[in-house]
Amino acid sequence: MSCPSCGYQLQKLTVTTDAGGKFDIDHCGRCGGTWFDPYEINRIPYHEISRIAHLTVLPKNTPLFTENLLCPRCHKILAEYSGESVPAGVSLFRCPKCHGIWATQKALASFKREQDARVKEYKARKSAFPALSMVFVPTLFVLLLFVATYITVTNLSKSQEERVQAAAQITQLQTVSLSPTKEIVTFKTKSPLVSRIAYGVSSFDTIQADISKTPKTEHSIILINLLPDTTYLFQIVLIDTSGRKITAPVATFKTGNQ
Repeated sequence: MSCPSCGYQLQKLTVTTDAGGKFDIDHCGRCGGTWFDPYEINRIPYHEISRIAHLTVLPKNTPLFTENLLCPRCHKILAEYSGESVPAGVSLFRCPKCHGIWATQKALASFKREQDARVKEYKARKSAFPALSMVFVPTLFVLLLFVATYITVTNLSKSQEERVQAAAQITQLQTVSLSPTKEIVTFKTKSPLVSRIAYGVSSFDTIQADISKTPKTEHSIILINLLPDTTYLFQIVLIDTSGRKITAPVATFKTGNQ
């Protein structure tokens, strides 16, 4: 496999997790970048990143970097990946098809340093909790159960009301496949509104995109870099001039075959 950044041949390396497990990663010894198959980036410990960095032999001349990063497995263009687990200022890149992750040496170190700090903070809080739990847990549990039930019922009622209002606004909703990796979504609203869309193969992995940044009654967006022959979930979010948001019910579309 070739390095997405500089085109150099990736080298397969075996790394060891904190629990003693082993798995292979693909590392570029020329520019220092590393390719991870899905979920592997969360398993590699920080001390292994330091070891891998010492295996990188940077050339005297700066490597030529490619304009578009291509997945070393399926050769799709990598998209910049962001989420709650990715610290601000850290750029990771993910393949839209196989969901592998490409990280430069600097980005990987920053990502794992932040991840380790969060894990240590969580463990510290967890270890301090048992001493207090003997006294407060029973009462706290009942209180939390009551609060959680109230919040759940309130949110469900509010969400249902918003979906009804959004559905009343949206008319002529259509999805048309332009190609196996492109889909156009069009609809109209009864009054001028700003619109956004959230879409993904599951509700746990969605992409947010603006449709109309200014209030309009006719809305359309072309979704790209989709997976062929795949069912997608999507929700439309409408925003009025006061900033109030209402979210439409979940809808689906299926991309075409290659």
